[in-house]
Amino acid sequence: MAANEHKNLTDINRHNPMGFENATNDTLLSKDSGTSATGTDGNLVWLPKSSIKTTVVPVKGYTTSNGSTYEYAQQMTDAQSPFEHNVDYGSGTVGDATLDVSDIFRAGGYVSHSNCTVNKISGWLVGNAATVATLAICKITPVNNDATPLRPVLIDEIEITCSTNDKLQSISEITFSNDSLLEGDIVFAMIKADVTARVIFFNVTMELSYDN
Repeated sequence: MAANEHKNLTDINRHNPMGFENATNDTLLSKDSGTSATGTDGNLVWLPKSSIKTTVVPVKGYTTSNGSTYEYAQQMTDAQSPFEHNVDYGSGTVGDATLDVSDIFRAGGYVSHSNCTVNKISGWLVGNAATVATLAICKITPVNNDATPLRPVLIDEIEITCSTNDKLQSISEITFSNDSLLEGDIVFAMIKADVTARVIFFNVTMELSYDN
């Protein structure tokens, strides 16, 4: 009898866990929250792998607005890098202008380590006086050994009405213009406002999910 204990069975004689046959691909077995006070009565559930395999990336910085166009971060050699965003993109619309590959690379940003999906962007933004500030989370896809200027792709554009330094404005986004990242994509922020010389700070986190 002891030889038939589960721990002694070979792989071919072990059964799959409950629900395996009907579970969709790229899911993981977990346990839901249940209702008991002891927190032990949850049921087995198959959850999308992407809801468990996640990375949270901080995106933060500040700008003194020029009143019209987007600005992105200074190069890493600058004393205020990576937070000061005062390099003029030259347009108030993401995608209207290209970026020199070396300029945007030297500005830092987050490099995606694998193909993934943007799940959520949340955090805060504040401006020191009345203005409409717009935060753009963007990406570029560099090409190895290629100096061709790149046109940024908008992931999310968030418009916030600011008032004073003491009133933080919340950000919570789950719908995006483009939610996919490829391995090696560089993610970065650009910021603009509709009034000149407004000082705007932003601090958000971006949740990325993975299927593989």
